[in-house]
Amino acid sequence: MSNNHVRALVLAVLLLGWAGGAARGTAFQDQNEKAKSSRDSYVLVVETDLYCSFFVVEEAPEARILAPSAGERLLLSDTDQFYGGPVGDWSAGQVLQIVELGPDVPGVPGTLVYGRGRAKIVRIEGDRFLAQIEKACGPVRIGNGLLPFEKKDVLMGKDLGYGGILQGGEVLTGKIVFLPDDHDQLGANGYALIDCGLEAGLQAGQQLTVFGAPAGIQSPRAIANAVVISAGKTSATIKILSIKDIVRRGDLVQVK
Repeated sequence: MSNNHVRALVLAVLLLGWAGGAARGTAFQDQNEKAKSSRDSYVLVVETDLYCSFFVVEEAPEARILAPSAGERLLLSDTDQFYGGPVGDWSAGQVLQIVELGPDVPGVPGTLVYGRGRAKIVRIEGDRFLAQIEKACGPVRIGNGLLPFEKKDVLMGKDLGYGGILQGGEVLTGKIVFLPDDHDQLGANGYALIDCGLEAGLQAGQQLTVFGAPAGIQSPRAIANAVVISAGKTSATIKILSIKDIVRRGDLVQVK
């Protein structure tokens, strides 16, 4: 084989190696981009948000926890059994959401309730039923209300962040009307109630910009990003995802 043939063969091998390396590099870059995109998406709304926050129901629940199945305890926890009633049209196997009645919220129709856990009816005994707590997420007390349990899905997505200015016109705008536990302010991962809901076109999973007016600031500015956990007819529960200033009662929210 001549020297020219050898040089040509070596050059061909080098070119093939370079092409393969470039292809692998491109594939590796694509994988990195996909991984980066995946990392940017995470669980925005978890089960605790869905079942252990507060929300508004049109009517206060009629069914209540009447008594523990044994003893005279006032507080119950996981696996404890209790008697409840009235039975209504429920039957054995019915899953229930345990709720605690909250305060009246001025300007918001309905009854505010706090999610306190999940229970299942074991059996019917005349005009009452025996149920067992499957999972408690707060203090479960005698007298707590009972509602049919509605399965909800956790929400994956990206925190869209806060920014921009308060828009006028037809952009859906609401106001924070309630913060829990008599708090005057709220931080990241906290819950708030706003005064707009399904009738205004708001849906669970939508993200909202929160606009506030900190001391010394005349016009509202973007201070936080929130996501709708649950939406009722005229109100909705939101969770603060990211924040740069304290959220207060009276702050405005606007759909992105």
